[in-house]
Amino acid sequence: MTASRTRAAKGQGGLLRDQLLDIAGRMLEDGGADALTIRAVATSAGVTPPAVYLHFSSKQELVHATCLRVWSSLFVELEAVSEGIADPVTALHETCVAYIAFGLRHPAQYRLVMDGEATEASRHNEDVCFRYFRNKVTACREAGVPMESPTETTRVLCSAVHGAVSLLIHQERDTWPSDTARYVARAASSAVHGALLTASHAPPPSMSAVTRPD
Repeated sequence: MTASRTRAAKGQGGLLRDQLLDIAGRMLEDGGADALTIRAVATSAGVTPPAVYLHFSSKQELVHATCLRVWSSLFVELEAVSEGIADPVTALHETCVAYIAFGLRHPAQYRLVMDGEATEASRHNEDVCFRYFRNKVTACREAGVPMESPTETTRVLCSAVHGAVSLLIHQERDTWPSDTARYVARAASSAVHGALLTASHAPPPSMSAVTRPD
């Protein structure tokens, strides 16, 4: 049985909202969106479903708020890893590493925002991510990297980092690489080199381009 909960004091409704988001986040991580219901969240919090509806009008709103709460921390992480790095290409690489690692740490939230229904908030978040990466790519061009279009280059870059995340989070964890950190680093390096080295000219790959001379 669930213990009854004392009614929140006036002005403390935000505390319950945060608790509901904490619980919803754990449910998403453990079982995905199917495991998250208003009743299950209410039971875990020791309140009735109407108390949840005071903060979230529907399951969809609760799921989305939970996802965006996690995503709000992404840009703090991205800024932290690139802050103080003078080389813009290195900074871009570290940003890609952090982005891929973030997606793998939060697979449920990543899927729901990036691959789920195209709600207005999801579209906004995707746009913010794209603009963030485009600013990093533009900094590379301003530093001297040959580039015809920062926007096109960013599309190529984002398709690579998004693909690196999506490839794993749609599979069972026991199929993931044994060394996830190595996978993340290599995927980020591949994304940056591929996008920047083809930013002004994209010759067809060949053996001579990928082998070292003796």
